[in-house]
Amino acid sequence: MIFSARRKPGKGAKPRVRRSVVLIESDDAVFAEKIGRTLDQWGVCHLQPGSEATLEGQEADVDLVLLDVRDLADDAFGRVYSSKEQYAGSEVVLINKPDNVVASIAGMKAGAVDEIIVPIETGTLQTIITDSCARVQAARVKKTKKPLLARFSEVMMAATFAQAGDFEGAMDMLDTPAARQIDKSATDKKNGGS
Repeated sequence: MIFSARRKPGKGAKPRVRRSVVLIESDDAVFAEKIGRTLDQWGVCHLQPGSEATLEGQEADVDLVLLDVRDLADDAFGRVYSSKEQYAGSEVVLINKPDNVVASIAGMKAGAVDEIIVPIETGTLQTIITDSCARVQAARVKKTKKPLLARFSEVMMAATFAQAGDFEGAMDMLDTPAARQIDKSATDKKNGGS
């Protein structure tokens, strides 16, 4: 019988959390600046359309697009659709006024995940941003991981190469820096000990 390992509280490596990146698309500069200041207080990185940002020396991937459709009616579908294409993998949340039902329906049909009605409650905004960014970041991490069967297959092929004496081929098959470091130290011991 196999028992699952239990982790003691406070033990183990904590996962590195990337800052959330929110793009604010609004024709109202004062409104966008006010939302930007609120996001700064929460530690969320925010951008304006056309600006490029870097996080820790890397290009920032937009997690969420806050799209202001308060003054749009017919063009909401196109704006949401173009935002989804331009920032692939991100989610779009509409900022709307209560009586602009046409833009709301068009935006949701184009792929927006949620809508915030003005005047905005900060608690609601924070919840929507946190949930959306968490979903997007989890989906990105999941896409970068290889399936278990593929990883197992690579390890078995590398073991076959190593058993045949082709350690370089085995390291190329694994293609991990840690494996290369282990191989280098083993080679140094072998050459130094002879």
